[in-house]
Amino acid sequence: MVVDLPIQFERPGWLLLLLLIIPCFLMARRSIAGSSRAKATVTFALRVIVILLLATALAQPIWEKRGEGLTVGVILDRSQSIPLPLKASSVTFLQKAIAAKENREDRVAVVTIARDANIQAMPDNYSTVGGGGDEGDLTATNLAAGVRMYLAIAPDDTANRMVLVSDGNETIDSVLAAAEIAKANNIPIDTILLEYEHKNEVIFERIIAPARARQGQSINLKLVLRTQSDTAGTIHLRMNDHPIDLDPAAEGEGMYVELKAGPAQVFPVTLSLDKPGPHQFHATFEPANVNDDEIERNNSAVAVTFVGGQGKVLVVDESGLESEYLVRALQQSDITVEVAPPEALSGGAVFVAGYDAIVLANVPRHSFDDDQDKVLHAYVHDLGGGLIMLGGDQSFGAGGWIGSETAKALPVKLDPPQTRQMMRGALALVMHSCEMPQGNFWGQKVAISAIEALSSLDYVGIVVFGGWGGPGGVNASWAHQMSIAGDKSAAIAAAKKMTVGDMPDFESSMQVAYDGLIAVRAGQRHSIIISDGDPSPPSNAMLQKYIDAKITVTTVMVAGHGSPMDNASMRATAETTGGRFYNITNPKNLPQIFIKEAQIVSRSLIQEDHFQPRVASRLPGPIEGFTAVPAIDGYVLTAPREGLAQIPIVNDTSEGADPIYAFWNYGLGKSVAFTSDLTGKWGSAWASWEQFRAFWEQSIRWAMRPSSPINLNLVTRQEGDRAIVELEALGADASFLNFMQTNAVILGPDNSAEPLSLQQTGPGRYRGEFRTADAGAYLVNVNYAAGGSAETAVKGNLQAAVTVPYAAEFKAVKHNAAILKELSDRTKGRFLTEHDPALVNLFEPESLEVPKSPKEIWDLMAILAAALFVFDVAARRLSVDPKLMAALAGRAVGKRADASTETVAAWKRTKSQVAHRKLPEKKSGAATERSVKFEASHEDAKLAIDVGAEIPQDMRATPEKAAVKRQPEQPKDEGDYTSRLLAAKRRARGEGDQKDDKP
Repeated sequence: MVVDLPIQFERPGWLLLLLLIIPCFLMARRSIAGSSRAKATVTFALRVIVILLLATALAQPIWEKRGEGLTVGVILDRSQSIPLPLKASSVTFLQKAIAAKENREDRVAVVTIARDANIQAMPDNYSTVGGGGDEGDLTATNLAAGVRMYLAIAPDDTANRMVLVSDGNETIDSVLAAAEIAKANNIPIDTILLEYEHKNEVIFERIIAPARARQGQSINLKLVLRTQSDTAGTIHLRMNDHPIDLDPAAEGEGMYVELKAGPAQVFPVTLSLDKPGPHQFHATFEPANVNDDEIERNNSAVAVTFVGGQGKVLVVDESGLESEYLVRALQQSDITVEVAPPEALSGGAVFVAGYDAIVLANVPRHSFDDDQDKVLHAYVHDLGGGLIMLGGDQSFGAGGWIGSETAKALPVKLDPPQTRQMMRGALALVMHSCEMPQGNFWGQKVAISAIEALSSLDYVGIVVFGGWGGPGGVNASWAHQMSIAGDKSAAIAAAKKMTVGDMPDFESSMQVAYDGLIAVRAGQRHSIIISDGDPSPPSNAMLQKYIDAKITVTTVMVAGHGSPMDNASMRATAETTGGRFYNITNPKNLPQIFIKEAQIVSRSLIQEDHFQPRVASRLPGPIEGFTAVPAIDGYVLTAPREGLAQIPIVNDTSEGADPIYAFWNYGLGKSVAFTSDLTGKWGSAWASWEQFRAFWEQSIRWAMRPSSPINLNLVTRQEGDRAIVELEALGADASFLNFMQTNAVILGPDNSAEPLSLQQTGPGRYRGEFRTADAGAYLVNVNYAAGGSAETAVKGNLQAAVTVPYAAEFKAVKHNAAILKELSDRTKGRFLTEHDPALVNLFEPESLEVPKSPKEIWDLMAILAAALFVFDVAARRLSVDPKLMAALAGRAVGKRADASTETVAAWKRTKSQVAHRKLPEKKSGAATERSVKFEASHEDAKLAIDVGAEIPQDMRATPEKAAVKRQPEQPKDEGDYTSRLLAAKRRARGEGDQKDDKP
């Protein structure tokens, strides 16, 4: 029989030291003769305990604490591949199964999964499955994330079991790989299959299109569809949002097709591509009978073909007036130019990749959302494009571009020089809670957006609700005290930590903001209030204080309650102080608004006067050959950037040389910054300059991406969830280009860049692949270089795109029972279905391993041994009188009687003794006198001891000596006992002689 002890030893050999107890026993027996048996027993026991503790400590004991109970971790699949009725029923039967648990000490944890895993309930005795909460992005299934999430929160003091409820269709990661961790921890995974099958379903598999083509070339598109049952419908195709007539002989622009159940069917379409740039194709299928198709999201497909041609430039201009002179000059130089508003960049990376250079003509940052800002940065750094930013009162730092992704690509720093003496701006952010989803998240995001748009020399502060009844009745406080922004790290950290509270009124928060703004020296003071509008409005006196101090207030209403009074109140606050009012329904627009408002405090960056720039450098570059440039009437202040940035044109001031024209290479691309404008406001002299066209043609052509040779071809295709990229490279003499240096980048649907490795697989052939997990366009940019000398070198960029029209969730037409069955088999769990009777007992503890928590305890035993060793030495070296110890203990714990009570008791005892004493007859006077004196002396000593007084030295003698000592004369009246008692007390205190000497 094997006994499973709770204590284990890592080095049990040290337990042999316990044999030392035998010699200790023999030594203890020998020492009994020299000491008491009790002392020998105590010393022997202490020594045995010390040896036991030391031997055990050296053996390194480990105490294993055994857990009790069971925790069931429910992992609930909420992705869109599962039909809604199944989602509802899965919650219902899980709630019933949890309610049926018999042991109330058992716990439940709930994790929901889709693209990400979210904890719905931590392990607890009262947790259950709910149907609400934020379930995240439902367009993907990551079963592995759910398993890992539960393993992270699984308690170690109970047995554990996972219950995975899913259809088994995973699109991200591998749950079988994650299950190996559960298997290693002996945690079984029960799987509950959600069964379904869409029998009537049409799936638009993909559009097969060439990745690249030449201008004027005809290409063949292949439309691939698959159906579960025989059906019919119409295919529609659009190219660059323009409809294509697929069947001219029939009415309408679509093509009627009949689909047969089984393998995919292909429908070819031939098109001619006459314009350069990216061409996007979007095809959809419309069933003749709506009952023949259950999922609409998988009825479309997208493809992109890049058409080569002459270089093309995109000029982004909201009004078209800022770039009028530049566009005319480029067109005269045979450069293809297109002018578009900022909204055009909503086409994403695929859209901008069709241009070789982009010009931002005095466009503010708030005209672009965060995704478009990222696209501009990736366009230069990863796609090799050219970027030119022109100045103006809405550009550079004055336009809110400080802290943006695009600013990283510019050859100048948008923050002014730290040594520059200039008037600062001050911004106070008043953050009130907004009753919208993720209100605190959006509050933090907009605060950070505004902070990043400020210059490093500006002031910034954040005001939040500070609780009820603060100092002076003020219930608002600083989340970040008004201070210089600097590198903005402190302000951003404060914004991330702040909790946006529900203010009862605006009076207190505006008072705090006012005090902070008025205390700093700033040329422009501005405040932004974000709220749902329900706090009480500020008083007229408060608004007048803002007006008198020239502090403008912008109010932003988000998720308002629809009250006209709230709307009117916030509007009035803004208009009264000279600010602006915004009523926002989509929180994604908030960062742009806060960036726009933060520009107000950055107006000091604008320098307006008559300046004559100087050409400071004539090195090779975009302005090589130009020795002088016209005067300007203004520019936006920037600072030189460290590194490889070149500043050939500057404006000299007493505080340094300010950049007017700068350029550099950034990543795979190039960028140019011109801090003045090209209009009549600041650059009227430039517009009439005779070398204007030559100057800007040379600058634009330097920044433009070089055209790709026709003997290089980039091909992409998709195989399952993998995209294949192949490059075919030939030299000018049709020879293979081998050992090329390639730098490939994948720009995903979220505009994140990932490197792609291309390996040579044959003569002039290179191949790479990547995973396409999300829906959207994946832009592939390949930067290549081949050849030795500059004359024969081949360099350039090639672009292609791989498109995923819809998430893989919508390709699933049936559950995947196989993967769930294998998952449960690997982990020794149970494979169940929704209607399986075993569901009623999810808390079955059999075959579950009880967890053990090992803990080292050798250090505790070593400490105890050291402490007891001291007592062992003391017991052997010190001798203790038991009677003396008892007396001392008695006096230590006893309670001293009242002195008067003890005195009376002693008097009574003395009286009793004397009353019953028989005196001997007088045989001789001397003998009788001596006897009486001795008896009196003896009784007096007893009385002194009874009252607790110190016995005089002469009273401590033997009775014989006490009898011969001279005693005080006794009172003649033997019945006066009180007098005798008082005399005895005086003698005990040393006062007897003095009393007796008195006449």
